[in-house]
Amino acid sequence: MDGINLISLQDEILAHVQSEFPNYEVLEDVILDDEYLLKINNNVKPFVIIEWGGLARQFTNASFAGVRHDEYRSDFDLIAVAPAPKIARRVLNMFFDKLIGWPIQGSQLTPSGTIDNVVSRDGNGKPHLYISVGTLSFRFNSSNPEGNIAP
Repeated sequence: MDGINLISLQDEILAHVQSEFPNYEVLEDVILDDEYLLKINNNVKPFVIIEWGGLARQFTNASFAGVRHDEYRSDFDLIAVAPAPKIARRVLNMFFDKLIGWPIQGSQLTPSGTIDNVVSRDGNGKPHLYISVGTLSFRFNSSNPEGNIAP
């Protein structure tokens, strides 16, 4: 990796998730607005969405050599969508169980925050889909802090 390349780490995580769970559809950066959710049939096969977080500097691991030598962190949300609440929770739990502790560039995927469960309702107010959301984070730094990402 050259420079501070968060995208290459995200691609590595996505490839790992997809290889660990070949029987599940894993999507990236899907906006779960009302229109999108209502298009999904409530008999849908459970699927997972990854929403990538940004780049944050770890102030506790700052370097005297300069900010490009510091340690950074990022996170991502795993969003399990299913036709029943228990299925959504089980799918998210299964993904978390396989991913917690997975090594990436000297760090490990670590849970951060809480797991939230949400009900999506149809136009009549009846439960339509169930969503479980959890966040995993990881630390990283650049192997070549003075370099930049090549286009």
